[in-house]
Amino acid sequence: MGKDGVEMTKEEKAAKKAKKEAKRALEAAEEERAAKKAKTDDDLSPTKEGKEEKAAKKAAKEEKKAKKEGKAAKATEAAPAADADAGFTTFAATPFAPAVKNALSSGYSSPTSIQTHAWPAALTGRDLIAIAKTGSGKTLAFLLPLLHRMSTGADGGGGRSSGAGAAVAVRALVMSPTRELASQIHAEGERFGKLLGVPTAVVYGGTPVREQKAALLAKPPSLLVATPGRLVDLLDQQLIWLGDCKAIVLDEADRLLDMGFEPQLKKTFSALPEARQTLLFSATWPKTVRKLASKYLKEGEGTKHLFLGGGDAARAEDGSSDAAGGGGGGGGGGGGSAAAAAAAAEAACELSANTAVSQAFVHATDDEKDAKLYQSLCELEEGARVIVFANTKRRVDNLAKTFAEFGTCAIHGDKQQKDRESALAAFIANKAPLMVATDVAARGLDIKLVTHVYNYDMARDVESYVHRIGRTGRAGALGKAITFWNPDYDKECAPALIRIARKAGQPVPDWLAKHENAKATKLWNVDKADKEAEALLMGA
Repeated sequence: MGKDGVEMTKEEKAAKKAKKEAKRALEAAEEERAAKKAKTDDDLSPTKEGKEEKAAKKAAKEEKKAKKEGKAAKATEAAPAADADAGFTTFAATPFAPAVKNALSSGYSSPTSIQTHAWPAALTGRDLIAIAKTGSGKTLAFLLPLLHRMSTGADGGGGRSSGAGAAVAVRALVMSPTRELASQIHAEGERFGKLLGVPTAVVYGGTPVREQKAALLAKPPSLLVATPGRLVDLLDQQLIWLGDCKAIVLDEADRLLDMGFEPQLKKTFSALPEARQTLLFSATWPKTVRKLASKYLKEGEGTKHLFLGGGDAARAEDGSSDAAGGGGGGGGGGGGSAAAAAAAAEAACELSANTAVSQAFVHATDDEKDAKLYQSLCELEEGARVIVFANTKRRVDNLAKTFAEFGTCAIHGDKQQKDRESALAAFIANKAPLMVATDVAARGLDIKLVTHVYNYDMARDVESYVHRIGRTGRAGALGKAITFWNPDYDKECAPALIRIARKAGQPVPDWLAKHENAKATKLWNVDKADKEAEALLMGA
């Protein structure tokens, strides 16, 4: 134990040991010299005296080296304060383990904007609010700091508390709104966790709980990825204990609330200790998410606010209103207010048009859709990866069969989890480059390199439409969204579609523009379309 009862790190222990050895060697050398002081220089044994002096010098050198390594380790655990404002623009500049840096460098050229600016705060244990588009690299923005802090002991965890009993004691928790997203997060967590010796696990509904319980008990995880419903089930069964959980991540916080998981979130936070790190990631920043943040995250400088807008420009602040823009890093200090943070977020959402996703509209009645879809698919370039959205499970299955020659897979709510995972894996591997899906795939899936999205059926509301077309044009890539518009029953959608397209600088065909003043339903409210258009610019 060190000062104030704090356990010393391995490097500090090594430094202390080396210091003792150096002292003993120096004392031995001094005694040797004293014993031979009465003798003349000719009587001295140069060989023996040289050995003693060399031993002393070697011990002193080792002491110095150990101290240096100890300082380096401490700097690594805390993350360099000097980089907090500018962020980490290269993987080499991060304090991550060499194995992690090598894995990152082999797959990516440099950190994404969200990683650059989120890592410094997350590594120091601060709370974080990050408003960023999905597909921006946010998964590693929160996973790597969590894994790093656990592997180095910087999170203060590692020991098993008596309060856990027979339950699995989790050190870090990531909450995800959907099974698919939870599985993707876990895959990344497992990949990097293995490099650091941090065990991970995932739990979600839709599959037998018995198998997941057995897996948790067989190999208790330090990092757990979970959907809210299944997590609460396991908490009720006292299989999982969060009393010593040092960090929690709310991924896609807006979606968690949209799907009605607020009661589960409340129960989860009641099981967490007050002394914890909370990281909140969201594609949008509505009042519901602000309320959630104010309830569970620290106030003022205890929380870093980070907003990413169009073109990956970062806007960050530390609990104050004088935020930096245009790719800047940390903001000003001082006891800022939540209201100032909200105002900064509102300003960040007033972005320029997103040119990453082009929007096109096709006039098509139901009996024309198959032929027009076939023609459009035939015109796509080699290597295109496509998602076709339909509104019913039966239509999804039928379309997957009809267009099987293009290499199809299907995802909808009636599919068993293993079938959905298999279909998703085939799509990601490009073995089935045409995915047909219901809105279950419209949100919560981080799939890169989707080149085209087709709305075979019109989305049920404005929000669903935005989430659908947001599956393409991700992670800096360009994409195209093609929407089939049926004059028989899609007229009510026209005003909102026109507003969203124009706000993003997209052309509107004349046959659609003439319905701009059509009567819209509540689900396709034009004012709501304005808000969703801004959400699209954030990459929702």
